[in-house]
Amino acid sequence: MEDDFPEYENYQHHQRPTLVDDKSHQNHWRNRANDLHASAGAIWLSMSNGRGHDAARELGLGEGFDMHLACSHVYHMLCGLSLEVAMKAALVSQGITPPEHHDLNRMAHLLGVKRNPAQKKILNFYQHSVVWAGRYPVPVNATDEKLIDYYEMTNTVLYKGKTVIKGATINIKTYSPTGATSWERYDALYKSYTALFDHRYPGGTHGRA
Repeated sequence: MEDDFPEYENYQHHQRPTLVDDKSHQNHWRNRANDLHASAGAIWLSMSNGRGHDAARELGLGEGFDMHLACSHVYHMLCGLSLEVAMKAALVSQGITPPEHHDLNRMAHLLGVKRNPAQKKILNFYQHSVVWAGRYPVPVNATDEKLIDYYEMTNTVLYKGKTVIKGATINIKTYSPTGATSWERYDALYKSYTALFDHRYPGGTHGRA
């Protein structure tokens, strides 16, 4: 057989990448980021434009099930995860081993991205969604102070207040959504980081965090 197919022996002895090396390639990082991005979009659609009732009915979740109430935390978690993996994909494509943490602002700094205070705040919000808020009711080592700080930060990201009555002893405000985590705003943020991906083949350092 080897006489008939001399190239077969060469193939057998040719050094091929391990499965881990192959799956750690920069393109797999980018693809997984895109998967998470699309999944966030699917949840967004299920919550918006009056589709929530139909989605809940088709899924057999029962009358009155509120898709927005149930899924908004998970939507934010997937937004954060997609941003994290997109940043790590960009780092891998540039030959930088991705860090073993979920700090989106630190990764943005590694990528040389300048951010204003509002941009840092939204990344911090998404980071909390990844670490715990999208998965658990409370974080590790939770305290009332930590939860209050998180709720206050979340309110400043998701809502804007307007004083409607200002008195000597009391102020009354109304709150409306900022749209900071809408699909359009998140999608633009996501694409700003996927644009940092270096498409030169075969890429540099591989890794996984």
